[in-house]
Amino acid sequence: MLVLADLIGSAYLAASARVPNPVPDFALQAASVYRLEIGAACFVVIYLAAMAFFLALDGRGFAELGTRGLKAQQVVKTSNDEQKMTLAWQMKIQQDLEHRLDRIDTDLENTSESLDAQEERLQFLERRR
Repeated sequence: MLVLADLIGSAYLAASARVPNPVPDFALQAASVYRLEIGAACFVVIYLAAMAFFLALDGRGFAELGTRGLKAQQVVKTSNDEQKMTLAWQMKIQQDLEHRLDRIDTDLENTSESLDAQEERLQFLERRR
């Protein structure tokens, strides 16, 4: 799925790229080769960035560059207990945030009602003039 999305994005960027006049020599003086080179470069950059992101979500990263290319290794080591504690901590923060938002919502409703009452009082006083 990632490769397909990357291919579509790169193809769009390559197709929408403006070709300079004259076409550069490194593109063999052909607009289609120039666009193909742009698409290939975009594919590589987007794919590497996406792979680094998804590896980071799993606690891994590109740790070695060698003759066989990039090698992903475990960078962050967490035990199952740590993961459970982290999840419990995140859930506690989420619940605390929900409680605070509920209180803010209630306070805003009370403020709105108070403003409505003040507006009615002001209109009443203006009519008495």
